[in-house]
Amino acid sequence: MATRLYGALTQAARRPVLFVDLGVPDTVEGRYDMMVLHLFLLAQRLQAGSAEARQIGQAVCDRFFTEMDRAMREMGVGDLTVPKKMTKIAELYAGCSQAYAAGLAETDNVALAAALVRNVYEGRTEMAPQSAVLAAYMRAATAWLARLPEAELVDALPAFPDPASFPASAA
Repeated sequence: MATRLYGALTQAARRPVLFVDLGVPDTVEGRYDMMVLHLFLLAQRLQAGSAEARQIGQAVCDRFFTEMDRAMREMGVGDLTVPKKMTKIAELYAGCSQAYAAGLAETDNVALAAALVRNVYEGRTEMAPQSAVLAAYMRAATAWLARLPEAELVDALPAFPDPASFPASAA
């Protein structure tokens, strides 16, 4: 199950619309940011579910970090450096997760869009319109995931909503 869910996350995080229309940098860091965003959304939903769902969510998170470790080693990062970089990746994931959760707890998307400017768009305030669309997408994806029956979610996660269907005015 975790493998299928991880595959669905990877597919969602690699959607061209995120990079072409929403201006997420098409870099290693930008791709990482989209994996973190989608992993956060799924993990948050699974954490709210049954004990089995929480275990599956943990397995998906573990898979993410295993893949990050593997990717670094494939890129030639030395064995002594990988643990330090993995600590940094874990800290970034935790920080993003806290910021995204706080933003989603608000009634509007202002804080969430600001977190996205900081984390995804590297502080580039001119990307505020794109971050507003991405924030609207995150809120809609959160609601969509909440409506999915747990069995459907853990057995075969359907495709995430299309980010292009959320205009900036929805933010």
